[in-house]
Amino acid sequence: MRACLDAMEARLADLLQSGLDTGGTDAAAAFSRLAEECEACGLHTGRALMDRLTRLLEGRAHALEKEDAPLLDALFEAEGYITLCRERWQETEIRRSWQRSQKKWDGTNETEGGTHR
Repeated sequence: MRACLDAMEARLADLLQSGLDTGGTDAAAAFSRLAEECEACGLHTGRALMDRLTRLLEGRAHALEKEDAPLLDALFEAEGYITLCRERWQETEIRRSWQRSQKKWDGTNETEGGTHR
């Protein structure tokens, strides 16, 4: 999942750094592949966001006058989603680490007052 989030973030950063110059249908195809990766990782909302970006980029490739607002909205929504996923991932890792440390101490520990559990 982390690799998928990294790939999403890199693709979004590339799009922003290019000034939303999409490079034609190649960018849409890349986001479409990314949508498939998201689905394979279980990131269903990520897939929906990447599909949305794919559609916007496909439409943008054929438009004479490019409208940035819908693409930027989708881009920033996807970036927010990635941030939430990373926070959730970090919380899960912290919880797992804490649970592992608790299992180490789950056995009996001798204290002055007797056995401590």
